[in-house]
Amino acid sequence: MLLGMTNPKILLLALLLLAQPSLAGDGDVAQRAQRVKVLADMRPRPDDLTYAANIRREYEANFGQINDAAHLRSSSDADLLLYWQAVSSTGFYSDDAGVADAAVRVHAELERRGMADAKATERVFNVLLKARRFDAARDFATRHADSKLPAVPQFIDTDAGGMPSAWQSSADGGSATRIGIDLTPLQIIVVAGCHFSEDAAREITIDPTLGPVFARHARWVSLPPGGENLDALAEWNRMYPQAPMLAIHDRSEWALISHWAMPTFAIVKDGKVIDSTRGWSSDGPEFRAQLVALVERAGLLQPDAR
Repeated sequence: MLLGMTNPKILLLALLLLAQPSLAGDGDVAQRAQRVKVLADMRPRPDDLTYAANIRREYEANFGQINDAAHLRSSSDADLLLYWQAVSSTGFYSDDAGVADAAVRVHAELERRGMADAKATERVFNVLLKARRFDAARDFATRHADSKLPAVPQFIDTDAGGMPSAWQSSADGGSATRIGIDLTPLQIIVVAGCHFSEDAAREITIDPTLGPVFARHARWVSLPPGGENLDALAEWNRMYPQAPMLAIHDRSEWALISHWAMPTFAIVKDGKVIDSTRGWSSDGPEFRAQLVALVERAGLLQPDAR
């Protein structure tokens, strides 16, 4: 997959390289990039955290030398594109700060050569957010004002009390405060963020059976900032105030959700998923029926359910 590249010059180079890796200035670089790519394209995948850790290890084993501007400046265009392919795909799955720093350096060299485009710039911005480099992401957005990147709120990092945590946006979206989520009580955790999740939020909140249950017991959570687009988070909270979205702080804190498939409706108690169902469609009444059955099995249809 050619991640974050629409510049015609880069696309042509990329297609040639993928079709004929021997065209790379350094054949060893092409082989190392292919190792990372094969792992990133793996199907089926292990749980999300294992998958991300495997990709990061493969990247570090093959591209740990991307550590200074001089090295990148001496690289050919072809090798630089392979570096970008590797660091971009790794940063998509990893929240490692070292990977984020490498993405910034490779992107800077792409810019110097006129090879960076808007998608690559957006990818670096999101990689910085995923690594929780919020000030760096804000500075990066300022330096790339023409890219119209989302405004970075003020992230207020508070003590989450050792619990899984998430960012709760202020009413005006100008700040987000880290809060701990107690997963001991019986509750519904909705893994959300896609088009089908939006349909679910809109329809569930007005559903006479499910609406009251979700108002009492559900939390809607998305991937961390950068994993989920900041503008999309703000728009969600504007459109669906009855189902406010919390962006999780760190994927590793939410290991109880093994695969971040959207939407997933998980019944959680004592920090464990005890039952779940997945999927939603406005044209598929079976999804609503599955969800009603889920909350009924959990005993949450009763008004006084705890």
